[in-house]
Amino acid sequence: MTEAAEADLAEIWAYLAIEASETTATRFVEAIEGDFNRLLDFPLSGPARDQLVPGLRAIIHSPFVIYYAPSEKAVTIVRVLHGARDVVAIAERGELGAPN
Repeated sequence: MTEAAEADLAEIWAYLAIEASETTATRFVEAIEGDFNRLLDFPLSGPARDQLVPGLRAIIHSPFVIYYAPSEKAVTIVRVLHGARDVVAIAERGELGAPN
């Protein structure tokens, strides 16, 4: 997981902890992390997002989109962004770069 993805999860948790509860925030973030684990078994399950960054794929954990980069030996979680975010602009700023 990239530092940006870790920061995304921390931001999601903090927001939900304030708006709902710490328990709700923890459960939601754990559910997202469960999706990460499923990607280990099915790394090509998300559609390619090569128009954003070559090798990038995405799956949805509503209302968030998990952007990841699969390789032969691993799956790197690149970002976890709200679906309403302008991901094209984020990619253009280089903030969605998949690791090598």
